[in-house]
Amino acid sequence: MLPRVEKLTRRPAATPGRRAFTLVEVLIAAIVMAMVCGGILATIIQSRRLTEGSIVQNSVNAILQGYIEQTKSIDYGSIPFSPAAAYDLTNDDVAASYQIATMPDALQVSYGTAPTSANYYTDPSTTPPGAVDNLPTIRIKTPAVNPNDTIYLNVWVWVKNRDGEQTNVTSTMSITMIYTYKFQDGGRLRTIRGSLRTMRSVVPSF
Repeated sequence: MLPRVEKLTRRPAATPGRRAFTLVEVLIAAIVMAMVCGGILATIIQSRRLTEGSIVQNSVNAILQGYIEQTKSIDYGSIPFSPAAAYDLTNDDVAASYQIATMPDALQVSYGTAPTSANYYTDPSTTPPGAVDNLPTIRIKTPAVNPNDTIYLNVWVWVKNRDGEQTNVTSTMSITMIYTYKFQDGGRLRTIRGSLRTMRSVVPSF
């Protein structure tokens, strides 16, 4: 009886130039992928921050421009000039006599003259002499989901009679508005200060 011969199976020869990834290579690839994804995520977050900031800024500009346009269209004689000295804001009749009938909120005029120092127009930590707060709250999204969906404004208004300052200039006033607002910029709360100025004559379309 002949001995049993086992059939030998030969392993296929490795294909030249092909091999499996090593653990080090896999780790390096994972790190590179994480860095790429992290960069994309950071770009998306930054883009969202810039977009939110732009929406808030444009909303504030539209609100203030609306106040200016309303003030320019109100009957000239109904717009009070800023008094030289402080007045009694606790007295409703007195306070009402120094209000500009804008909508949706009437604006209380400040007393004295608009500041001449540029610092008051740019530095949010400063308050000019005679400033009277107007604190409108503006919803730019309802219901409010995040802090930037509601804008908390502080507006100061000075109205000055310009009659006689130039030759043949009558029934003319200057209107100065300085505003401040805050918004959440990522992880920090930013405070923005800005201003608007315009002239108004007895003719509403001035």
